[in-house]
Amino acid sequence: MGVSVYYTCTRNHNLTGSEEQEIRAIIDKYNAGFEMKDIGETFYVYDYDQDEPTVIFAGSTKLPLSDNFEDTLQALFYWLACLTDIRRSISSGDWHVHLDDTDAVWDEETGWKMPEG
Repeated sequence: MGVSVYYTCTRNHNLTGSEEQEIRAIIDKYNAGFEMKDIGETFYVYDYDQDEPTVIFAGSTKLPLSDNFEDTLQALFYWLACLTDIRRSISSGDWHVHLDDTDAVWDEETGWKMPEG
């Protein structure tokens, strides 16, 4: 059974053209640099859903299952860094990022992180 990171951003207006370009560049950079492609998935964004017009960005990425738990943690932190860059490129919006049933925490200074404890 796998563990995934899920991410959603909502707001009352669509992504701008420049936001879309910046997000695509961020995703391409992180996907190209992901060193565990052989055991994990690259970053995935769902297609825009006309039935949910306020959801401007959403997706999920399955973390690698490995005998080495450090691989899973490394991938989690890598994709949280990607989501941090994406969040900073979207001018406003309400975000929800979570690892199955555990919500990630946003910190203005450091970005997305998992709760301590």
